[in-house]
Amino acid sequence: MKILNLYAGIGGNREKWGEEHEVTAVEFDKDIASVYSKMYPSDEIVVGDAEKYLLENYLNYDFIWASPPCQSHSKIINSQYTRSTYKAKLPDMTLYQIILFLQGHGRKCKWVVENVEPYYKPLLEPSVKLDRHLYWSNFEIGGIKVTKEYIIKDVTTKDAPNELLESNVKNKRQVVRNRVNPLIGLHILKEAFK
Repeated sequence: MKILNLYAGIGGNREKWGEEHEVTAVEFDKDIASVYSKMYPSDEIVVGDAEKYLLENYLNYDFIWASPPCQSHSKIINSQYTRSTYKAKLPDMTLYQIILFLQGHGRKCKWVVENVEPYYKPLLEPSVKLDRHLYWSNFEIGGIKVTKEYIIKDVTTKDAPNELLESNVKNKRQVVRNRVNPLIGLHILKEAFK
């Protein structure tokens, strides 16, 4: 199966997919893409713009996973704005652009878009909420009992990938915290093709 993994990060969602799929991962940050490529050397890594890649290639895949930036939607970050820790910013609407694009044009493949539960009522109703994430998809995603074993609070723990700890990535903790629980990533892939 051909899989497109957009905004791949270090590939938490992809961790349990195995090696039987042809995966193309798109990640904008070259240092994060380097970590991904060390963790999944058989995947094709594209360092570049995920939206542009999606527009030019969406018809070439059986399954598309997109995890656009979540920081501007996050309940945690929004609560920190109110304490004047961070400067407030407008929500990045790429999330909804991708969902709408796939709803209109992604009929020949299975797709899922993931993001954190936002501080506002989602503008488009998600298909399901699993753990602290919302998922929009064009297939039914059944429930799963989520454990916290992959939610890492400190990148110095034994669960943090060595490829990340040994990298040039500046905010390692955020990169690790942004990972999708690998068990959920596998569950969703199985649900798409059951």
